[in-house]
Amino acid sequence: MEELVAILDEDNRVIRSVPRSVMRRDNLRHAATGVVVRNPSGDIYVHRRTPTKDVYPGRYDFAAGGVVAAGEDPFDAVVRELEEELGIAGVELTRLPEGDYADDRTTYHAYLYTCVWDGEVRHQPEEVEWGGWMSPADLVARLDDPDWSFMPDTVGLLGAYVRGLQVTVSEGWDSDAWVEGPWLYRSPRRAAVRPRLLAEATLLPWLAPQLPLPIPVPSLTDDGVRHLLLPGQPFAGGCRETGRQLGAFLKALHAVDVDEAVAHGALDAATAAAEKAVVLDEFRTQVVPLLPVEVRGAAEALLGRVARVRTSLVHADFGPDHILMSDGQLTGVIDWTDAEIGDPALDLAWALSCEGVAETYQPSPELRERAQDWAWLSPWYGVHRGLLLDLPNDVETGLREIVATIGGTRGHLPV
Repeated sequence: MEELVAILDEDNRVIRSVPRSVMRRDNLRHAATGVVVRNPSGDIYVHRRTPTKDVYPGRYDFAAGGVVAAGEDPFDAVVRELEEELGIAGVELTRLPEGDYADDRTTYHAYLYTCVWDGEVRHQPEEVEWGGWMSPADLVARLDDPDWSFMPDTVGLLGAYVRGLQVTVSEGWDSDAWVEGPWLYRSPRRAAVRPRLLAEATLLPWLAPQLPLPIPVPSLTDDGVRHLLLPGQPFAGGCRETGRQLGAFLKALHAVDVDEAVAHGALDAATAAAEKAVVLDEFRTQVVPLLPVEVRGAAEALLGRVARVRTSLVHADFGPDHILMSDGQLTGVIDWTDAEIGDPALDLAWALSCEGVAETYQPSPELRERAQDWAWLSPWYGVHRGLLLDLPNDVETGLREIVATIGGTRGHLPV
């Protein structure tokens, strides 16, 4: 009997099932899968489709996948298609952002993944005519070469992912990071960071399936953690839809079970509050005395308002440096070392400045007010760090920002 395919509405709900030939004939919206396969050196497996395929025969492709059958779970379809097409089984799959594709030949919602495979690749003769490994740079060059005819849907859905794999990693304040093949390695630079970095290996694998955007899924190494490299560059501005995605991401993050998050490695509320109290006390003793007398009362009041609410799992450093984009698409949220049970307003302090975030998050007035407090607190960290590292220009700049945000004068500030 001919294979039945699940047909989707615009909200990706199954509305009926039809034979595959009918789906192709009428170009009906369905579900499909795609997996980018990489080896330990970071190369990507590229293959050429047989000339008998029912759509885009004979074209090159850099993802294994296919149509989701009626009644089939999409993840099961990912596993099935990967084994059928390339003979790859028992591999860990890392989720990439889902996507939609439509042209005059095919229309579908895509469930996308990547994996690392160091074994034999066995082609399904009916599906694959040729295959081989290419470095990301070589593959990008082929994508730009008109003599190489690639699947337009794979390019549309995963082209940005491939192009975003070319990244530069440098030293950070908390950890060193470097790339080997498809893996990003991180090791702590300070002893105090080590427990939080290692906790990512238990927290993030539990958290990742609950979030609508990819996050790292680390495993332990001898001196830290490693995870598959998420592509992209730091957030440089987006559209309303991008903001809506960020709002949906934060709403999902803040709704996870707090007790389970702590059990999987998140910093508990009491410990997080104690650590925050130390920082706030240093702000009072080191920063407030540097402010003009007329704004010190407002500064003390701000310090008294923050960190009183601890209700949700928060990223705690949610900003453009830790949100990745490629070709205008969000590709992931990184750097979870500070994740703790805290105030969801902290994650919204920067995010609410992005158009569309409030539409999907729908913060209450009280949450908006607390987010503003956290935003006003941002330059305090710059002053604190400047004092610690003897950076007088950073201190003076931060003090001026503090005065401006809490309504004081912009006059000369002693340093």
